Amino acid sequence: MTTANKFRDETAPFDTESLTLKMHTKTLTLYGSVGVTDRLEIGGVLPLVQLHLEGTRVNVYRGEQFVQASGTADVSGLADIAIRGKYTLVSAATGGFAVAGELRLPTGDEADLLGAGKTGFRLLAIGSAEQARVGVHGNAAFAWGGVSEEADMRGALTVAVSPRVTATGELLWRRFADLREMVPVSAPHPSYIGVDTMRLVPGTSATILSTLVSGVKWNLASTMVLTGQVQFRLGGGGLTAPVTPTIALDYLF
Repeated sequence: MTTANKFRDETAPFDTESLTLKMHTKTLTLYGSVGVTDRLEIGGVLPLVQLHLEGTRVNVYRGEQFVQASGTADVSGLADIAIRGKYTLVSAATGGFAVAGELRLPTGDEADLLGAGKTGFRLLAIGSAEQARVGVHGNAAFAWGGVSEEADMRGALTVAVSPRVTATGELLWRRFADLREMVPVSAPHPSYIGVDTMRLVPGTSATILSTLVSGVKWNLASTMVLTGQVQFRLGGGGLTAPVTPTIALDYLF
C-alpha cells in the first residue's frame, strides 16, 4: 500500500492505493583473470543481463477495486563492467592474506536499470585459513560511488567432501548508506476535514541486507569447476528475492 485515506473515527482506511512490482532477472557473467606475477592478479567482469518488469497500480475505494494502470517491460544488454586487481601480502601453506581493488565502469544503461549511472570503486581485504579438509575464509569491503556507499563483510566455511567435491556455506552482511527503506507517515488531508492521509516516504536508516549462501563445488576436470549455490535472504530489507539459485562454470586456461 503506497497511499491511504482514513476518517479519524474509523479503524480502517476507506480509500487505498497500492503499487505492485515484479522483477525477474537473468544474468550471464563472463570473467577472466591473469596472473601478472606470483602475487599480483588482474582481471575483468563482463555481465550480460536480461530484465523483465511487471507493474500494477490499484485503487480500492470502499471495498471496490479499480485498476488504474498496468504495464510490462523487457530489456537486455550489457551491465556495468568491472576491472579488478588483487595483490597477495601473505602466502602460506595453511592460508594467506590479500588486498584487492575493483573499478566499476558505468557501461550499463541507467534508464533501463542495467547500470548505476556513475563510476564506482571498491576496496577489499581478504583472508583465509585451511587445515586438512576444512577451510575458513573472510573478507571486508568498502565501496564508493555507484548506487551507494557500501560496507560489507563475508564469512565462509568450506568442507572437502571428497577429492573433487567441496561443500560451502557463507554468511553475508551489507550496509548501503545512501539507500533508504520506505516508511509510512500520516498527515491531515489538505482538502477534507477529519481525514488523515498516509504516504510512504524514504526513511532515515541505512538499508542492511543479510544473506545465507550454501552450495557445492565439483571439480569436473583438472582445470574446470562447476559451482551450484542457493542464496537465502535473511530479514526483509532491500529489493531482493527470498531465494536465488546460481550456477557457474570456471575454466582455467
